[in-house]
Amino acid sequence: MVDLSPAPSRKAARTERDILQYQTSSLQRHAIEFGEWMMRASLERAHALGHTGLRPAHARLMVFLGWEGSRISDIARAQDVSKNAIGQLVDELVQLGYVERVADPHDRRAKVVRYTRQGADMMADAAAVGDRLDAEIADIIGARRLEQLRSALADICRDLRLGPDQRHAVSGRPSADDDLARTRAEPDR
Repeated sequence: MVDLSPAPSRKAARTERDILQYQTSSLQRHAIEFGEWMMRASLERAHALGHTGLRPAHARLMVFLGWEGSRISDIARAQDVSKNAIGQLVDELVQLGYVERVADPHDRRAKVVRYTRQGADMMADAAAVGDRLDAEIADIIGARRLEQLRSALADICRDLRLGPDQRHAVSGRPSADDDLARTRAEPDR
């Protein structure tokens, strides 16, 4: 008798062991775990320094808040979230005394969010906390590898901000999405 069942697809060929290995050793897993540790450790130390009202969402917003001030729409675009969501976080940071809304010096109809004196002090504390976290990481992987990690992450983040089409144009290499589409288009063997 001839077996007429379809050949297993590449998707089905992944074993439970393959999936477990992916779950435990993928770049995604390591990046998420590392990012969560950085956020948790940063906030614990910020709270210990008296910045008890800060939440992870506030920290994410402040990464995109320029020192001279930023428009809510620019922060929202950089984080790919709604202006309303950023506006709510800004309201919370205003209540905590870390930021204020002021007229945009380039367009008096618009508002920018900028740090207050208390916010500048908090950012100085954040920089000191960051230095201590860097030292902890250097204790684990060494100063040279820490600098390599920082450089690699900066390169990745810079290129990811470009988007796939711009990255491809700059590098001349096909994007990962192109490779994935080509793989999916190939017939199963």
